[in-house]
Amino acid sequence: MLKLTKLKTFLLTFLILSSFSFNNVNGFEITKNPSEGNFKVTSWKAGNGYSVITSQGTVEGYGKVYLTHKFKANSPEALTGDFVGAARAITKDGKMNFASLQGVWKREGTELTIHTLDSLVDGSANYAKGKFDLYNGTLTFDVFAIK
Repeated sequence: MLKLTKLKTFLLTFLILSSFSFNNVNGFEITKNPSEGNFKVTSWKAGNGYSVITSQGTVEGYGKVYLTHKFKANSPEALTGDFVGAARAITKDGKMNFASLQGVWKREGTELTIHTLDSLVDGSANYAKGKFDLYNGTLTFDVFAIK
């Protein structure tokens, strides 16, 4: 009987603590209306276990944007991996912004899905989810500001 009571107490405590944990899984809040980005790949350099891809395009609110991604494969088949990179942006009125990029990717056929957390020099941060079409040389993604 004592063991059953201890087990019930443990399970109740676990459930209460778990509910607090699951409520805090979302460690940051992102905006609901993303900025859209559309890019063309300008170069692709292959290395030993990595690729460096540069692209240029536009993102709403940032203007003309230049990206460099260094993709590293986590498997011989290059189906998943991580990346680091940099972004440079300039608006028509001359406002510049810089960001470091870091994230993970998954490849299915000719398409990479990327998830990135971007740290901007103005102190803000973004989350972006995108699609690299490696065959057609395009990149599209949605950028969400982190609050």
